[in-house]
Amino acid sequence: MPLTSIPRATFIFVVWRSVHNFSAVTHALPRRPPCSLNGALDDSGICICDAPWSGSDCSVMDFEPLSFPQGYGMTPNVTTWGGNFIFDGEAYHLYVSRMTNNCTLQAWVTNSRVDHAVSKNIEGPYTFKDVAINTWSHNPAVIALPDGGFAIFHIGGGNGDPNGGKNCTSNVEAVTESLLDVSALGRRNARTNEFRAVGVGSSIHVSESLDGPWTPLGTNSIPGCNNPSPFVHPTNRTIFVICNNDSLLRSNSITGPWTTVTQFQVEHLGGPPGIYEDAFLYIDLRGNFHSLWHAYNTTEHQPHGHECIDSTVSAHAYSKDGHDWFASPVQPYGTQSALLSGDFITVATRERPKLFFNGKGQMTHLINGVCGAPACPNGPRNGCVACKVAGFWDYTLIAPLKQ
Repeated sequence: MPLTSIPRATFIFVVWRSVHNFSAVTHALPRRPPCSLNGALDDSGICICDAPWSGSDCSVMDFEPLSFPQGYGMTPNVTTWGGNFIFDGEAYHLYVSRMTNNCTLQAWVTNSRVDHAVSKNIEGPYTFKDVAINTWSHNPAVIALPDGGFAIFHIGGGNGDPNGGKNCTSNVEAVTESLLDVSALGRRNARTNEFRAVGVGSSIHVSESLDGPWTPLGTNSIPGCNNPSPFVHPTNRTIFVICNNDSLLRSNSITGPWTTVTQFQVEHLGGPPGIYEDAFLYIDLRGNFHSLWHAYNTTEHQPHGHECIDSTVSAHAYSKDGHDWFASPVQPYGTQSALLSGDFITVATRERPKLFFNGKGQMTHLINGVCGAPACPNGPRNGCVACKVAGFWDYTLIAPLKQ
C-alpha cells in the first residue's frame, strides 16, 4: 500500500443520542513499537537488537573505540561542522561544512561553504579536493539519485560573497548576528526581523559526478524546508526528506513536486527533554522510518551544563509507517568517545548527525560536528551547546559503530 494512502489513526467518534447523553466509541492510540524498531522480540519478550543498537529497548548506539579523534578539520585555523560521504568503489567522498578565511563557527551564517575531500579510508585522513558549493552554504547531505547522478541538499544559496565572507584573524572574530531563520534564500535577524538575501539560492545542487560541477536546482528547491535531510527508499526509489519544522515530505523526482506525508512535533514524542534540530532521516532494511536529532537542554546547569560529560546532545525517533512517530526516552549517544588507549575524549556538543550505510544497507559510521572542549568553565549557564561559538575547536568527528 502506498505510504500516502495509509489512513491516519482515528481517536474518538462521538454519536449524539440526546441532549444529555453521548456515546463514545474509542479507538486506541497507536501503540509504541517494541525495541525502538531497532530489533525484534524473542519468544520470551526480550529485545534482540540489530547492530549497533543495545539496551533493553535497543535505544543506545554502541561504538568501536577511536584510534585517535578522527575526522576532518583538525588543523589550526580550520573549522568544519559536519557532513556526510559517498563511497564510489575506490574512495570515500566527504562533503563537509567549512568556515572560510580562518573563521570559527561564530561566522557560519556568513562564511560557510561545502568542501569536497577524499580518502581511501572511511575514517580518514581526508584530503581537500575542491569547493563543491561556495558561500553561503551549510549542512550538506549528499545522496545518490535513483536514476543516476548525485544531489547535495543544504541550506544557503551557494552563490553569496565570492570572497568567502568576512576575514578572521587566527580564529578570533566578532559575535555573529542572532538568527530567526535560515533558508536557501537568506537569513532573518531575530532582533530586527531584517531579512538579508544571500543571492538567489537553492537548497539542492545536482551533478553527474562526485567531482562536480554542481548545478543549482532552481530557486528555493523545497519551499519552507530548512535543514533538509534526504533519504532514498531502498525498494521503491522514492525520495523522502525530513525538515526542521518536523515535516516529512516525499517525491518521485529530485525536481519535485514534494508532497507532505505527515508533520509531527518531535519534542513531544517522549524523548529526552530539550530543543530538537538537525534531523537525519533514514529507512532501515525492514522499511521502518528513523530520525536522529541534535537535542540540547538549555536548563542544564552545573555539573551538566559546564562539565559536558552528561550533556544532552542526541535523540532518536522512529515510525513504522512514516505517519505515527515515537521517540526513545534516552539519548542514543552522548558527549564521550572511547579511545583504543583506554582513555576518553569529551566534546562540549555533538551536532549535525549523519550516518553512513555500506553496500548492504548497514550503518557503519556516525558523523557529527563537534566542539572539542571538555568543559565550559567560564561559559554562560545555558548548557555546553554554547561552547561551539566561544572560540573552542570545532571539527567533524567520524565515529565507527559496532557491527
